[in-house]
Amino acid sequence: MTQANSTPPTPKFCNECGTRFNPDARFCHECGLPMHGGGGPRAATPSASALAPALRWGLPAIAVFALVALTVAGFDSREAETRQGPAGAMPLGARPMQAPDISSMSPEEQADRLFNRVMRLSSEGKADSAAFFGSMALGALEVLTPLDAHRRYDMGLVALVMGDAARAAAQADTILARHRDHLLGLSLAARVADARGDAPAAAALRRRLVAAEPTERARALPEYADHDADIRAAVELARPR
Repeated sequence: MTQANSTPPTPKFCNECGTRFNPDARFCHECGLPMHGGGGPRAATPSASALAPALRWGLPAIAVFALVALTVAGFDSREAETRQGPAGAMPLGARPMQAPDISSMSPEEQADRLFNRVMRLSSEGKADSAAFFGSMALGALEVLTPLDAHRRYDMGLVALVMGDAARAAAQADTILARHRDHLLGLSLAARVADARGDAPAAAALRRRLVAAEPTERARALPEYADHDADIRAAVELARPR
């Protein structure tokens, strides 16, 4: 008895991605869509189309994170080399240098710390670092209102470090307007004249400084004691040679 030829099954394709179904498949092996339509849940296997957005956005994010990490690591290594020396060695018992924490200081202490740092960096020829901390020092000094002669003198010196002769001149003028022979005002005004290239004005101010120094010293003002070294240097520079 001859059997009738069986008709091969008609191939079926996924309505979602067009992939040909495997024999006896219940789900598309590419996208997970049920064989008989899109109403049921997909198979748990993730598809390439589902992974594409994650790869497209995830990889750049990982790359950025790696770049930031490498930059921070490089900065830390340079800081360590600067602190420890080229060989990376640290003297026995020495502790790594840390940036000063001024958050717990009073406003006056913060202003003093920043002012001293600016002056030190300037004396070391580190103009960029001095200018960076200079803006912070000016901000800290401005908080200490009303400003007395001591703080105005400090502000004027920081302004000169930053190349702002006009701001320094305003502080000197304010000090001298309150007392025309104030030693800090005369010293600062002479520095401003130097910065502006006005040699005659600088010489005249220094003559006034030398003439006023004995009487002013007798007043024993607190700011004269605080800036004693500055005043001595200014008077010595002003004396005829």
